[in-house]
This record gives sequence, C-alpha cells and structure tokens, in this order.
Amino acid sequence: MLLAGVALAFDAMDRRVPFGLVSTGLLDEVAHLATAALGLMVLACLVDAPRRFYVAALIASVAIDLDHIPLYLGLLGDDGQRPVTHSLATVVVFAVAAAVSRRHRAVLAGVATGLVLHFARDIAEGPPGVRLFWPLDGHAWTASYAWFLGMIIVFLAARLILVATGLPRTRVRLFQQRPPARPGDAAQVHLDEDVGGRRGRAG
Repeated sequence: MLLAGVALAFDAMDRRVPFGLVSTGLLDEVAHLATAALGLMVLACLVDAPRRFYVAALIASVAIDLDHIPLYLGLLGDDGQRPVTHSLATVVVFAVAAAVSRRHRAVLAGVATGLVLHFARDIAEGPPGVRLFWPLDGHAWTASYAWFLGMIIVFLAARLILVATGLPRTRVRLFQQRPPARPGDAAQVHLDEDVGGRRGRAG
C-alpha cells in the first residue's frame, strides 16, 4: 500500500510541476521505481527468482532514462520524441541475451522485466508517448492517466489477494542453478566407488 501511495503521489506531482531536468526528473524516477517495485512484488508471489533478478529489474526501471542524456547534451537531434531505445526492441535484445546466456540469465531477464514496467508507465504520461514497435512502426503510443491508475490498482489488489489467500501454494522456480560442488564431494564419490569395487571383488 505504501508503494502504491508513493507511485501515485509522485506521479501526481510530476504532472503538476513544470518540466525541469532536475525538478520533474527526480519525481518521475521515484514514481517509476515505486511502480516497478509494486509490480515485482506481485511477480514475487508467482515465481521464485533469485535476488539478482529483482535488483536488475529495479535498476533497469529507472536506468533506461539515461538514454535521454545524449539528447540533453545536444549530441542528437531533438525530434520531440523519446529515444528509440524506449521501445520493445530494447526489451527483445535483453530477452534474447537472457535466453542465450546461462551465467547472466537472471540479470538479463530482470533488465527486460524492468524495462517493460518502465514503458508501461511512460505511455500513460501523455505526449510524446513511446515508440513501442520501433523500428517496425514509428507511431508513438500514449494512454490516459486511467491506464496508470488502473495498473497501480491491479498491482495492489493482486498483491493483497495473493498474500491474504496464500496463493499460489507453490511458486514457479526460475533461473535456479545447481549449488557448486564442495571440494570434498568429488573425493567422497571416488572413495565410495573404490570401496564398492573392493566389496565386489571380495564377493
């Protein structure tokens, strides 16, 4: 409930304060972080993922806005749009990387999840919108405030219901790796095999 309140409060202030790189930027990022954290709390009720997955998702939910820096520095032309990295193409890149990489799969999948949560709020902030399907489509998608409000209500209700009912009984386990073998394990295996072989010969 606290996260929902923070997300709605900072989003409301962000909409009312005149745009400024620092003034509205800080408000916007807090709203993004709280929204992502709430969404991830719902996800945590359904899946069993390592901590690095959730940490990566939280970081990505705000770090993606670093792609605005070249625009603010005048290194890129200002076409009045968010950078093209604010698109599902970026999500696909990290999702594919997660599918390919075993060692960093949880982190990469977490980044992809955080980006989706970030874009889900961005489209509700009004113009200039988000070019979700770039480079296939350059249309900038927007949604009304009702989209963001509904998203927060759904996240909050889902979290409260899942926690209150204790459902699901078991969570889907993701990205779990076998624990590394201890140095003595291999020696114990060889010892067992040697003892077993001797017993076989004695019989």
